Amino acid sequence: MGNNHSLEDVLEGILFLHSETGTEGGYWAFQDSRYIQRNGPRGYCKNCGFYMKKRSGTLEIQRVTALDEEVMQEYERTGEINEKPNCANNNHEEVIADAWDYQGLHILENGDHLTIYHPDNNEEVWSGVINLKQHDLFSEHASGWWIHADQKGIERAVWAEYFFKEYSAKLIPSNKHKY
Repeated sequence: MGNNHSLEDVLEGILFLHSETGTEGGYWAFQDSRYIQRNGPRGYCKNCGFYMKKRSGTLEIQRVTALDEEVMQEYERTGEINEKPNCANNNHEEVIADAWDYQGLHILENGDHLTIYHPDNNEEVWSGVINLKQHDLFSEHASGWWIHADQKGIERAVWAEYFFKEYSAKLIPSNKHKY
């Protein structure tokens, strides 16, 4: 990665496609591992979606709808998302999963240096400087997900796999701002 950077400049984390309401598609992104809480209780039942945490304030969450494979298949078949019934006798099983903090989110930008590692053997599969070709909104996709850009010099399907399968990576941001 060159000798011009100190160890503090090198971030370790996970690749993913960042997309949420308002992004109008997905951005190639990196999550800094320092901002990932591993295997923590998420506060809702994985079987029925019942929100199990104590409530305070004016916002009251009754149920969390996880769009798991079963729910998505039902949606594709019927066009509806149906809530699962509550667990019998309130025998809920809380979801235990990782939580990612926005402080660790880095949308990849031109000039960032990225090194990607294969999840099976931790061998380097790609290393280089981010050089994105931007696309118009809703004009290009990777495996059905709208994307804003392609990395120049690598096939889209190969690049997308690194992010969809959340490969580990090291990042040296071109500038030190965060999102």
